[in-house]
Amino acid sequence: MSGRNAPRSKNGCSTCRRRKVKCGEEHPVCQRCSSLRLHCEWGVPVKRGRSVQVRELQPATRSPSQQEEISLDFGNLALLWERSATSASPGQPTSLPATLPFLPPYSYPTPIYPSVSTPEVACANSLVLSKQDQRYFQYFPSSSLVFYYMKAWQWSSFCYLYQGPAATSKVIMRMILALSASDMHRNGLDVRSPGRPTAEDHARYHYGLAVKEFRQTLETPRRHISHGELEMIFVTMFLMVMYECQFGHHVRHLQLHLQGVRSLLETHPELFQNRNVGNVFSLMDTELSDPTTQDISFVPIQMLLWMLYVDISAQPMGATESLYDYVLQSGNAALQPDHLYQGARLWGRCFWGDQYPEKEVMDDNENYRGLELIHVGMVLRHVIWRLAMGNPVVPGTTSESLFQEMMAIRNRYSDLFITAKMARGHSAYRTINTILMAVANFYAEVLFHRRILCIDTPPSPFQRQALGHIMEIAQKQYGWDPRLLRRLHWPLLMAVVDTPDPVAREWLQQRLAELRASHSEYSWANRVANEVLVEQEKSGGYVNLLEFLRTHVQ
Repeated sequence: MSGRNAPRSKNGCSTCRRRKVKCGEEHPVCQRCSSLRLHCEWGVPVKRGRSVQVRELQPATRSPSQQEEISLDFGNLALLWERSATSASPGQPTSLPATLPFLPPYSYPTPIYPSVSTPEVACANSLVLSKQDQRYFQYFPSSSLVFYYMKAWQWSSFCYLYQGPAATSKVIMRMILALSASDMHRNGLDVRSPGRPTAEDHARYHYGLAVKEFRQTLETPRRHISHGELEMIFVTMFLMVMYECQFGHHVRHLQLHLQGVRSLLETHPELFQNRNVGNVFSLMDTELSDPTTQDISFVPIQMLLWMLYVDISAQPMGATESLYDYVLQSGNAALQPDHLYQGARLWGRCFWGDQYPEKEVMDDNENYRGLELIHVGMVLRHVIWRLAMGNPVVPGTTSESLFQEMMAIRNRYSDLFITAKMARGHSAYRTINTILMAVANFYAEVLFHRRILCIDTPPSPFQRQALGHIMEIAQKQYGWDPRLLRRLHWPLLMAVVDTPDPVAREWLQQRLAELRASHSEYSWANRVANEVLVEQEKSGGYVNLLEFLRTHVQ
């Protein structure tokens, strides 16, 4: 018996047991893990209680026929975050230099409390969690980062990182602790004892050591690195990008990490390979999968897509280089944003396998168009910004042709705009919130288009409609759950600097002010809104938003 109704083996690998899927029990690497390029583990306890000591992981040794190795030239990896990497002699293992350009200028902290020396809860990665660290770790499923991406926790990529790689990678564990601790601090959920460090102190401590330990990992000389190890490097960079995006103090530090991602893609294009429907069907049926195929897991696909969205958001904030531009110009079909979006949407069904419930499959289907409109909106923002900077993505694009394209997008997704308009009460389904987020962000791009490309043109009926609908959606979301506005900071910013209604303006300002402490980008949006409104009050008219962003936000 195979497929969804197949019984799960009690003697399978730890990876399949953790994912609750049937394991073929092939040694040393089972067929399912091999086909998905997962790290196949054996002999690792899956259920861990508070008093259970987890054994050190002992991954099975993989033969060349079962695990293809990628030749990793550490002479190139040493220059990962530089634009022009030079090739070292093949087969000559080298190490990274003492200073890596991608690492932010953090000093490595000395221990502020015995978080890695007190034998309280030991992980397989040899990192020992204190009681405070355990609290941060337990909080992560409720953190803002997980909340923002909306997917049910049990079937999200964050859950996979939480239950798998975090237990075997010290750096990934530290990044989860850093993200959780900073989020608790920003949301006022930590209680500081007199003379004791704050959660923010703990976050910086773990982040600083994560950077140091990541550096040491990259500096370790080796001749080969597996696909799984390369993916873990990519996951680490993703978590560092998310940390700088949420809690960083300067866009320059975020850009350095994004440059690192670009350099990894440049030096190792095999990390992402083009997929077709046939590949997907094969991955969903283990018995038909070929263990020697070049497919990798869907985790990097989803995370690269999210990092491209972060990169697009960083452009108006002062970022001077674009990861998004690189993937467009790379010539690698597997890196194209639309292809990444399609892969990300198939992620759950292919990754979780037979145990992915039908309820989640239906949820994915219901959210597909809403998430697609979010993707279209992010792409649109990049196109608008590039046109405003005098370097259009498609030569010949004009503000008028772009406006016509936006009108066509609204017609194409008219069902979503009507649904957003008719939504009345709070729904337990995430589909409604996805649609409202998508529609509000699209309307924000409509306002963004006018404010930086057509500042001297009176607003059209479509643009006035966009402003009104952003207000309606923001008030609905705020009435249902104020946390939902964390997904709408960009529409709030565009609406507050555009509305002529003083009552609406005051309400929007209050909402942005409430958000500013929880996220670095929200703080930036609040600052921009306040400064633009001051300038507009002085001048009695609209501020040229493009000039303002270029001169004031660097």
